[in-house]
Amino acid sequence: MREPSRRVTRRGIRSLALAAVLQLMAGVTCAVVLQEPAPTAPAVQARARALPPAVDPAQAARRARTDAVERLLQARGEALLSRDRAAFLATVDPSATALLARQGEVFDALEQVPLGSWDYELLATTPVPDPQLDRRYGAGQWWAPQVWLRYGLAEFDTRPTVVEHHLTFVRRDGRWLLGADDDFASVGRATPRALWDRGPVVAVTRPGILVLGHPGQAPLMRDVAGLAALAVPDVSAVWGEQWSEQVVVLVPADATELAGLLGSDGDLSRIAAVATAELTGTGDYDPAGDRVLVNPTPFTTLSPLGRQVVLTHEVAHVATRAATGPSVPAWLAEGLADHIAYLDVDVPLALAARELKADVLAGWQASLQRLLG
Repeated sequence: MREPSRRVTRRGIRSLALAAVLQLMAGVTCAVVLQEPAPTAPAVQARARALPPAVDPAQAARRARTDAVERLLQARGEALLSRDRAAFLATVDPSATALLARQGEVFDALEQVPLGSWDYELLATTPVPDPQLDRRYGAGQWWAPQVWLRYGLAEFDTRPTVVEHHLTFVRRDGRWLLGADDDFASVGRATPRALWDRGPVVAVTRPGILVLGHPGQAPLMRDVAGLAALAVPDVSAVWGEQWSEQVVVLVPADATELAGLLGSDGDLSRIAAVATAELTGTGDYDPAGDRVLVNPTPFTTLSPLGRQVVLTHEVAHVATRAATGPSVPAWLAEGLADHIAYLDVDVPLALAARELKADVLAGWQASLQRLLG
């Protein structure tokens, strides 16, 4: 039997070679695909930057609202300082007629007040749902963020007084405007009413003295200005000159207005005057906006000497304010002010001890009542 032939023809060799080459090329091609290097980090970042960022419509609307209200508040401050009444009232919703009238009165009342600064700080907050305000203004058409008014009196305030205002802003025809300042009074968040929120204000000045009050109190204001001017050197003679030697006095119309300015509901019938300051800052004792407030009726019942003693006492509190913080006992601060006020006053012992005697008797009576049960 003949063995099978093992010869390979030339055509067969060429076919085998071609198949091998094709197979090799296919393998190389696969290798190239499998071994393709991953894109470098810069390339990935470049593609990411090319994609448009996702936009949250609600967030964009909140940002636009905040920007619009901040511009509104800035415009209010600038209009007030430049005495542009039309621009000031243009920030108020024209349909809020009562508010518009009050804002006009406030603008006019501030004409004689020497303002050195007046601006607002807006702390954007998420609205708390309020169905009543939704009905009044429309859902999504009102906003009541936290707003702080900062103002200072030129040549008297080294730092501004900061007061929280509870304001409602409303959207009208695509614009944000001031819509109300009393929406939250019923829940204990009333916007404070300053002297100029309570009627026309006039000013009486002496060197280093500014007295603000209503026109009907002008004679008393002139008297107070003279007494305060006399008190300043008397206080500096004891305390030294390490204070501003400047005093701002407010003369309200009556005790009711005084209570409103102080935010007090106590009995003020026996208080002839009081010195106050705003405690601002972030924790440390940091008073600003020192003011002396006069209670007209009790003050005018005093003798000229009594008025001088009272004013000197309160001016002493202004001078020593920075050094008589919460860590200083009240008896020491009050005793120092009394010492300065009575230093050069010849008061008979019986008169000087009258209040002490009353206090002792009151304490004795209280002790006796406790003993008797």
